[in-house]
Amino acid sequence: IADEPISALDVSIQAQVINIFKDLQEKFNLTYFFISHDLSVVELISDRVGVMYLGNLVEIGDKKNIYENPAHPYTKALLSAIPVAEANKKRERIVLKGDIPSPINRPTGCPFNTRCSEVFEKCRLEMPSLKNCSTDDSQHLVACHLKK
Repeated sequence: IADEPISALDVSIQAQVINIFKDLQEKFNLTYFFISHDLSVVELISDRVGVMYLGNLVEIGDKKNIYENPAHPYTKALLSAIPVAEANKKRERIVLKGDIPSPINRPTGCPFNTRCSEVFEKCRLEMPSLKNCSTDDSQHLVACHLKK
């Protein structure tokens, strides 16, 4: 388990540590539980990605599905915030509005309902369960009432 292992490191040192992680992963066929807020690093190091909001898993799937076809509104917002390196490419930024809920006084229903632009009544009442939204065998799971 690696919890924010490179967050306090200089960028050049971060790259070295990521390379060590990748080399060890390849050499010893290791699995890491890599926790990070830096989604660019998560994309580099991960095969599968889980997205959490307020302590709840809201989406999980292989890296390609998560980064190319995010299903949860929170995942979409997170990915829209990743800086684009190419000057001629722009990404439409999704700015979250609404109140950030307290982890101590959590909202009923979906934990993201106070900030979701697609919220409807069921979201405020019922906690969504993880459902497969994949069109292939990859098990792309999302906890959202919008996904049937």
